[in-house]
Amino acid sequence: MNRTSTSARQQARNDDRENSRVFVYGACVALLVFIGALLYFYATDQRGEGPPTEAAPPAMQQQAPQGAAPAAPAAPAAPSR
Repeated sequence: MNRTSTSARQQARNDDRENSRVFVYGACVALLVFIGALLYFYATDQRGEGPPTEAAPPAMQQQAPQGAAPAAPAAPAAPSR
């Protein structure tokens, strides 16, 4: 009976070691995929193959002339009696 409990404890210890190895392996693979994606996007950006990017839509880039003051809202009409 004692032999079985020792074997179960040893198996649990081996399972924990294996689980930690699988976790480290998965984390390394995820990190490599992430770094690969960053390098890919950097390379396509440098070659100009990526989609064009604009700072703002054309409608947003129009500005008022420098000398013109902003239009003031019209004064409300006086109520008629």
